[in-house]
Amino acid sequence: MNNKAKKIMNEQENIVKETIAGYCRFQQDRIHQIPGTQVLVRNELDAGKVGIVMGYGAGHEPDAIGYMGKNYMDAQAIGGLFAAPGPQPIYEALKAADSGAGALILISNCAGDVLNAKMALEMCEDDDINAKGILLGGTNVADPYTGRRMDRRMGVALFETKMICGYAGLGHTLEEIVKFGDFVIDNVRAITIGIRPGTSPSTGDLMYELSDDELTLGAGGHGEAGAENIPMCSARKLAEHVLEMIIKDKPFVPGDELSFIVNGTGGTTMMELLIFYNDVWNILEEKGFKVFKPIVGTLSTIQESSGIVLDVCRMASDEMKETWLLPTDATAFPVLRK
Repeated sequence: MNNKAKKIMNEQENIVKETIAGYCRFQQDRIHQIPGTQVLVRNELDAGKVGIVMGYGAGHEPDAIGYMGKNYMDAQAIGGLFAAPGPQPIYEALKAADSGAGALILISNCAGDVLNAKMALEMCEDDDINAKGILLGGTNVADPYTGRRMDRRMGVALFETKMICGYAGLGHTLEEIVKFGDFVIDNVRAITIGIRPGTSPSTGDLMYELSDDELTLGAGGHGEAGAENIPMCSARKLAEHVLEMIIKDKPFVPGDELSFIVNGTGGTTMMELLIFYNDVWNILEEKGFKVFKPIVGTLSTIQESSGIVLDVCRMASDEMKETWLLPTDATAFPVLRK
């Protein structure tokens, strides 16, 4: 029996190019691709608003390609499969997103993303483009805490991206958005839970090894093995275990108003996600927390891996609530009603 994964695709070298082409056709009334690049830009930018950009490797769809829209991202530079885009496409995206108030790059906490974003920002400075960056990270509680954001990975990061983009949509300056973004990140904690590894589209091989009777905590967004393996258990026990880790880390205290995201990593059924979502909600209320507008779905994937990413956010200000609920036409973000 062949253990290689079956995937519906054409030549391996064209995976990313054809993914982009398909999405641009799907959303041709809303976004376009800069010719000769893997940079996507909204067709209608808001004049005078700070442009928000993300550089991201392919392979996590709908993340981040599905989060372009009003009150969300204005442009994206897409890299290779699980690989950061280079400095030039990030620069092109920042330049394209700047409609007069500057541009901001949201930086994934991976070495290549950080290095290339830094170089792109230096290119912007050389060309008098007002651009800054925010490092997304420091939230994954499976990683040791050092006090430095760069030493911890991130969760699904949708609280961070949605609120930062929404704050820009409300008309704030570049400097104000950076300050708000740091505040939001400080109020988020997350953990990744691996159930079954996905496979690489380029090789068909499993991304990591995991026995049938175990879960792994802290699995990486590119298929890296987790920091700790635990015995397979019920959804309720799993939710109790990871919430204890998250609550103690911040710490969150009873009476705090918390929202959360239950994200499936590609091969997790909606049935499983909803059961876990319900358990998380129940446990938080039992512990004395207020629950504010949590979401659930397959929002950011690691190919067909089975797993969950749980992000928890303390709604520490009215601005956080407002930006979380701000309407967007981004195709991948669930509709939230006030």
